[in-house]
Amino acid sequence: MYIIAKDGTGDFTSLQQAVDFVPGGGQAPTILLVRPGVYEERVVVNKDNLRIIGEDRDRTVITARGCAKDLYPDGTEKGTFLSATFLVAGDNVEVENLTIRNDAGDGRQVGQAVAVYAAGDRGVWRNVRMIAHQDTLFCGPVQQTVLDEIAPRRCRAEFAEAVNEPAHTQGRQYFEDCFIQGDVDFIFGSYRCWFERCTLFMNARGGYYTAANTPEDQPHGFVFRNCKLTGECEAGKALLGRPWRRFARTVFLDCEMDECVAPQGFCDWDDIRVVTGRMGEYGTTGARADQSARHPAQKRITAEEAEGITLQEVLGGWDQWQPDRRVPTWFLCGDSTMAYYAPDRAPMMGWGQKLQTWLNMKGIHEYVEDCAVNGRSSKSFIDEQRLAHIIPCLRPGDRMVVCFSHNDEKPDPARGTTPHGTFPEYMSMFIDAALKHGAEPILSTPIARRHFSDEGRLIPTHGEFPDAIRDLAARRGVRLIDLEKATMRLVQEAGPEGSRQIYCHVPAGSEHYPDGLQDNSHLREEGASRIARLFLDRYLDSAFRDADFDAAGTDDCDDLIAREDSVYDKAQH
Repeated sequence: MYIIAKDGTGDFTSLQQAVDFVPGGGQAPTILLVRPGVYEERVVVNKDNLRIIGEDRDRTVITARGCAKDLYPDGTEKGTFLSATFLVAGDNVEVENLTIRNDAGDGRQVGQAVAVYAAGDRGVWRNVRMIAHQDTLFCGPVQQTVLDEIAPRRCRAEFAEAVNEPAHTQGRQYFEDCFIQGDVDFIFGSYRCWFERCTLFMNARGGYYTAANTPEDQPHGFVFRNCKLTGECEAGKALLGRPWRRFARTVFLDCEMDECVAPQGFCDWDDIRVVTGRMGEYGTTGARADQSARHPAQKRITAEEAEGITLQEVLGGWDQWQPDRRVPTWFLCGDSTMAYYAPDRAPMMGWGQKLQTWLNMKGIHEYVEDCAVNGRSSKSFIDEQRLAHIIPCLRPGDRMVVCFSHNDEKPDPARGTTPHGTFPEYMSMFIDAALKHGAEPILSTPIARRHFSDEGRLIPTHGEFPDAIRDLAARRGVRLIDLEKATMRLVQEAGPEGSRQIYCHVPAGSEHYPDGLQDNSHLREEGASRIARLFLDRYLDSAFRDADFDAAGTDDCDDLIAREDSVYDKAQH
């Protein structure tokens, strides 16, 4: 996760800086959290697999003033497609909870001025405000002029030489709970798009909510379901749409339309681009529910036909995409034993780095966001606002894994806590945050340190902190993963010598540790992988009781846990 904050308190001060920095294309999406502020910048998102989240929708604003009448050095106008405030040309990009504006002004003076240009495939927009005047939202391929303009930021998005009669397009976009404001043709393009529970707001000028450019052989274009069509224009000055090209496909299902909407619904563009049966509505409610005055060529969709216009039919495609189903994220909150280490620290690795690998191997399509940080305790993690940055990203179905103790045990006043006093108080803050946002809190005891007695018996080093975690989990009724017991058994069975392959013991002359390293707290890759597997095994067993993982060579997890308890109890005495 990267934080964008205008005041310099984050990792970047502009969203474009963050997009340029992150590699994109990873197994899990990279989260870019944008803190409140007005960011005056034009953004080109040319990376795949990003999740851009505003901390506060109304106070997190991306704005610019590009317009069609902007000029090249030779005095010619740049045109519509170079006016966009926010261009997404990457695949699998999710944008949530922010406002995107084009502040160029009235189209009668400045021409078209796009706020959002959605050019990638599998784009998801949730709770986003898109505000402009003429041509607010374009959903279609990257035009040649745009490619030339953004050349330093190459992209893989679909390309089109021109907008007239495009070939079958591959791009798909999903909009949920969005507010889209404009006037003339303010939702336009050739992509397949589904709008769920969105508000379409017509400016005082009036005009057309849509102008589709659907290819002839494409069965679906724009579908609006459970949306509200309203505005500030005079009654009857907002038309449902007009065909930008001859085969425009636009459908309104179960939408509420107030008196702003024109009784005739759709209208022709000219004598060639006319309304056809590819434009229609079903189940309209509100002041304009009566369809008796609609354009005669507009389709009166039947109930049976409406049932066949489903999200899966429109956007599913070859990959059976289901954009309405959020992919859960595991947010990992912890210290250096869980944290991410860059390649130049190899072979040192936190066990959180390997959790995504094991989810993938199990066939679980969920993401891991490793927010653990070296040297943090439950107290310092919260004091540094790290939990506060995770909270805006939490969604129902997510999981928050909380694993602290190593640094809480230290006498440092900035980090130290007491096991039966301040420690459970801080840990409860994580639980409360997760539950408030519909995520599952999961408490984990800390991993064991490699500390053997002269007789070769592993000695517990975390004092009363693990018991404090066990007590808190029981008292709050949340899931507990007892990694201390599990790792003590793992390390005890490996023995004083074999356990060196679990922890970061590196001989002198190693590439990143020329003087060698004898670290009995932090893990090397092999240990990180084994402990991530131990964690997931116990999670799946506790959650489903049908896990087929076998982290220690047995199918009987109850027997395994009993033996871990025995090893732990013997070590305690």
